[in-house]
Amino acid sequence: MAIGIYRNAVVTGGASGIGRSCALAFAREGCDVAIADINDERLAATKAEVEALGRRCIAHHVDVRSDDEIAAFAHSVTDAFGTVDIAMFNAGMSVLGPPDLVPVEAWQAQMDTNFFGIVRCVNAFVPAMRAAGRGHVVNTASIAGRYAYSYDAGPYIASKFAAYGYSETLALYLRPQGVNVSVLCPGLVLTNLGETARREGLPADATWGCFPEWMLRPITPDDVAIMVVDAISANRFIIYTHPEDEVLIHDRTADLDAALAAQSARLSDPTPPVG
Repeated sequence: MAIGIYRNAVVTGGASGIGRSCALAFAREGCDVAIADINDERLAATKAEVEALGRRCIAHHVDVRSDDEIAAFAHSVTDAFGTVDIAMFNAGMSVLGPPDLVPVEAWQAQMDTNFFGIVRCVNAFVPAMRAAGRGHVVNTASIAGRYAYSYDAGPYIASKFAAYGYSETLALYLRPQGVNVSVLCPGLVLTNLGETARREGLPADATWGCFPEWMLRPITPDDVAIMVVDAISANRFIIYTHPEDEVLIHDRTADLDAALAAQSARLSDPTPPVG
C-alpha cells in the first residue's frame, strides 16, 4: 500500500529531530500534517516549513503526559482533517542512571512520556482509524527497545522495550481491522534528545554503554524519515536505521546467555570497545 493514498498525518514530538523530518517527508508525499510538541518556537518553525511545501499544518503545544492536552489535539485534528491516515507517536525523553540509583519518580516520568505517551495517543486517535478501516500507526521505540546496550540507561531502555512490545500488540490487533502498524527502532541519530536527558546517580562527565562500532555511526533525521516513508509504503513492521542491528538481534536471540556474558565482560573492561 503506497503512502500516496494517505492525505494527512499526525506527528507527536514533531518540532525537531526525527519528528520534524518525518513531518516534512509526509508533506512532500502530499499529506497535510498536524504536529505536537512542547517547544513552541520549534513548533512554529516546523509549521512554517510544512506550509512552505504547500501543505496545511496544525501545530499544538502538547505534553504527551497530559490526557487533556492530547484530547484537545485530537479534537482539533479531527475537526481539520477528519479521520487520520498516518499517526506517528514519536515524542520522547531519556532518563539515564544505574537501576538502583534512579528514584522511582524518575522511572515514572520516563515511562509516562515514552510509553504511556504512546498509549494515550493511541487511545485518542486509533478508534477512529479502526472505524474507518484504514491508516498506519508508527510508534518510535529505539534499538534500546530490542537490545539493552548497557546497565546505566535502565529507565530509557525499559521504556523503549515497553514501546516495542506494545507495538507488536497493536499490530496483532489492528492489522486485521485494516490499520497497519510500524515500530521505529533507531540507532544513533543526530537529534536533540540529549537536551532534555535526566542523569540520576551518574557523574556529570560519565559516558555509558558498550556499543558495536556501527552503533557509534550517526545518521541524520532526514535519513530516518526516508526509511519511515519506505516502511509505510511497504507495510513493514520493524524499521531498523542501521542494517547491522537486525543481525545483532538475531545473533543475540540465538544464545542470549552467551551474548549477555560477553557483553558483561566488555562493560566491566575499562578499555574502550573497538567493535
